[in-house]
Amino acid sequence: MTDSKLAFIGLGLIGGSIARGIKRSHPHVTIMAYMRTRSKLEQALSDGVIDVILDGTEDPRLGECDIIFLCTPVEYNAAYLSRLKPVLKPEAFITDVGSTKTDIHRHVTDLQMEPVFVGGHPMAGSEKTGYENCSDHLLENAYYIITPGARSSQRNVNRLVAVAE
Repeated sequence: MTDSKLAFIGLGLIGGSIARGIKRSHPHVTIMAYMRTRSKLEQALSDGVIDVILDGTEDPRLGECDIIFLCTPVEYNAAYLSRLKPVLKPEAFITDVGSTKTDIHRHVTDLQMEPVFVGGHPMAGSEKTGYENCSDHLLENAYYIITPGARSSQRNVNRLVAVAE
């Protein structure tokens, strides 16, 4: 993986597990995160899973990120797109981990963000939820379905594959 700065919007079971796995495999990567529950972000910082707590989706530090993961419930992920669009640097892209794709791909198209969005869905989970239950091994040997749009950049698809490997 060549990307060096990643951000997570939502750091629950799936987002936290992806972040933990990345940090285990690529400790040099800077991981930033935002979620509504500040105490969980502080725990993730203390655990060494993240390096930076973001103050919100308008935080200018998001503009430094190479990849932004939307890891909130699917009904919220699409709403974050319009907030993130102005801060994306030119070579960055956004991905999500939602189980349904119609709504988010429709929003991506409406916002003209197809080249900078590559959908994804890790086929992993647990009966438990929340950051406190995440694991750096949750996605190990799990399928990670990648759902690019018609105009998604092949380079960005390849970058997401590199993260998922």
